[in-house]
Amino acid sequence: MLHVIVTMRIKEGMMPDFLAACAELRPQVLREAGCHAYEYTRDSASPLGRPVPIEADRITLLERWESMEALKAHLETPHMKAAGAKMKDMRVSSEIRVTESIF
Repeated sequence: MLHVIVTMRIKEGMMPDFLAACAELRPQVLREAGCHAYEYTRDSASPLGRPVPIEADRITLLERWESMEALKAHLETPHMKAAGAKMKDMRVSSEIRVTESIF
């Protein structure tokens, strides 16, 4: 199983439009073959005793994919290409990390 963690910083004033675009994209991605999860998250207070600042402009996307082939196919879909073009100007930055399950 592959896990994709995307951390994005959203431009000031763009969060409502960005979240609307995410809400439009998510159901399309969840219908793709090999997609097990596609969830947008935001910072939240933590009871874990390791305080980190909550950053209102940060959105983290958590994805799970059956295989590298499924992930590659996902990146080529028309809805992903359209969303990428729409969302890129709403973000300050984007960092992507891909991990794989060990156990």
